Amino acid sequence: MLFDVEKVTDKCTDAIEGAIRSVDPTAQVTVNVPDQRVRIEGLLTEGQAISTLQGIGYSASTAAPHSGEGSECCGGCS
Repeated sequence: MLFDVEKVTDKCTDAIEGAIRSVDPTAQVTVNVPDQRVRIEGLLTEGQAISTLQGIGYSASTAAPHSGEGSECCGGCS
């Protein structure tokens, strides 16, 4: 899953990773600061991920399909 997350800085990557892993300890979390995106691979739902990110003060939304690695894309149109 790929999320657009506002106001992400290098200082907040540990907080984001920790918050997501508190919900899903097996989650793989990648924070892309320049693109203001967070990629999450794990067992939690999109709703849980967004709620968790919002719970630590970040406005988050699901990234548009076909907008980057981790976005919702079946790969059939390329």
